[in-house]
Amino acid sequence: MTHHIFIVNPAAGKADRSEAIEKAINSAREQNAVTGEVTIYRTSCAGDATAYLTRTLPDLEGDVRVYACGGDGTLNEVVRGVYAAGNPKVSLGVIPTGSGNDFIRSFTIPESSFRSVRDMMNGTVTPIDLIRVTDEEGKEYVCINVASAGFDAAVCRRMQSFRRIPMMGGSMAYNMALVRQFLGHLGHKFDVYGDGKPMKTPNKDEYLFALVANGEYYGGGYHCSPESSLSDGLLNLIMIEAIPRTQFPGLLGPYRKGEYFEKMASKMLHKTVKTVEFRADTPLDMNLDGEIISLKDPTLTVIHHAINLILPR
Repeated sequence: MTHHIFIVNPAAGKADRSEAIEKAINSAREQNAVTGEVTIYRTSCAGDATAYLTRTLPDLEGDVRVYACGGDGTLNEVVRGVYAAGNPKVSLGVIPTGSGNDFIRSFTIPESSFRSVRDMMNGTVTPIDLIRVTDEEGKEYVCINVASAGFDAAVCRRMQSFRRIPMMGGSMAYNMALVRQFLGHLGHKFDVYGDGKPMKTPNKDEYLFALVANGEYYGGGYHCSPESSLSDGLLNLIMIEAIPRTQFPGLLGPYRKGEYFEKMASKMLHKTVKTVEFRADTPLDMNLDGEIISLKDPTLTVIHHAINLILPR
């Protein structure tokens, strides 16, 4: 028997979708469109989803489907809980109710299909990769979409304060934070190694940002890594060197559309690797799927087919 677990974040997005999700589950079951046991867990604070899954999943037998019902932050927490369970019979589904919902943009499947509880409960399973992040002290994290350092991480840190403003959605909060950070420092110093080899942009050793991508989108719709694949066993390393402030506005449009590779070719590096190491004199703020964590000399490694993803039928 399949056990369906819905992790619902009532605070995600512009309105609490908890009742709508429960109603859709009940409707599907009444029409015999889905089978199995159902558990609905509403999170109450940051980290609650990971904690709940960590203590719950080890005791469950048979096939288990866990659905992250929220934004990308909720997804990140659910990913950590599912990965920590280490059970190959546990699969992950995404029912987007947040304001950004960047992860699902990597698929050609319409967002409406991901939002359909019935389609998700009857979905097919495919293995995808994860990014493992460790620091010099051995602390370990995982993320499913994008990790980054530099300007981008600084924007994400500022974005957290803007998202506390009522009606400030993911895209708007990101754009506001980006403008505010633009008025500050644009260059960041760190060394990067890909598969053990030094990685540098053509002209400078100070960077606007460096990102390590598994998925294609982040920041509320920015197509940061258009050549990424979630299941190829590789990470896309993209580094853009520090640029004059006057050139920055011209980068935003192509960056959002994923058309910046050609425009920035003389100022960037793009490699596919399996491991990325960051080295700096002080701890780096790392953006891991939108969560900012300060890490000393982090190493990022692809974990091939680390998790089973449910795609809506």
